[in-house]
Amino acid sequence: MITRIDRNGSCHAELHRISDTLISSQTGFSDWELSQTDTVVKDYLSEKSKKNAKISKKFQSVTELKSDTTRHQFCPVPEESLKKRFRWFYTYYTFSAVYPEITEKGRIPMENYLNKDEQKFFFQGDMSAYRGMTGFEMKFELDDIESRFMKWYFRTVYEECFSVIMQFSVDGFRSELPAIKDSLYVIHEKQIMENSSNIFSAPTTKEICKWLDEFFNVDRFSDQYAEIGSIMEELLSEKNSEIDEFLKFNIQYELILPGSILSTNAGLQNEGNLIWTINLFKFLADDYVIAAESRAANLWAYTVTILLIVFSVYCFRKY
Repeated sequence: MITRIDRNGSCHAELHRISDTLISSQTGFSDWELSQTDTVVKDYLSEKSKKNAKISKKFQSVTELKSDTTRHQFCPVPEESLKKRFRWFYTYYTFSAVYPEITEKGRIPMENYLNKDEQKFFFQGDMSAYRGMTGFEMKFELDDIESRFMKWYFRTVYEECFSVIMQFSVDGFRSELPAIKDSLYVIHEKQIMENSSNIFSAPTTKEICKWLDEFFNVDRFSDQYAEIGSIMEELLSEKNSEIDEFLKFNIQYELILPGSILSTNAGLQNEGNLIWTINLFKFLADDYVIAAESRAANLWAYTVTILLIVFSVYCFRKY
């Protein structure tokens, strides 16, 4: 995503997407200019170039851009704003773009495992609550936070899988499952965490069916999974469809402001262009805010001031 702010406050927006085909009008951008290029806007982290589909449009203001794009579901779209302040010699531009926090994070509140400061540190790199820590101290802090995040994630996956199993629970166990759900997880938590090398080692519906068989000393849950496992997995996929959709996107947001940059939270700068790399995890802790301020010199103001000084000196000498 590229946003270029002009001196008069108008802006030009571009959305680039890695694609073998053009972005269709069905995406909701039917009045944007569609084009295909051979190479993508440079990814400053991977430095790769791929085939790229591009849409672009000129707007009279950032407000107009916001009203035009926030209704689309093509990809996560921030709410952008611009404040323009005239100060005679300079004009100041303060830009922000806010990606809203993901509120649907599963059945288990993340706050049960990580407080807000820890979440913002882990997902957004906000070190406000950790200033002054040494690298040695920070490593232990991050290891602890990561461990508790994995506990939250695995428990959340377990809850979703268990809810699907309950919908297809076999006769004779339907009323017992809610009562043993927490106990079953406690029994297997140590085993789960020992295999917590990555998020792909989270409990699966098939595994939980096996645990239920062991708990009740039966084979009925595994047998049922063998029969309708595909239906159960399809239902689970539907429940996680929104998160899965977000996981597809790794966004490079590029901002071009008039004049020189005074302040920004951008991770990278390239010849005055500000660059942020954004993924799903940055939306988990809180709203993710892109911010920058620039200052552009008003050359006409300098010219007028010099002329006024010259005229004043001339008048003083003459009279």
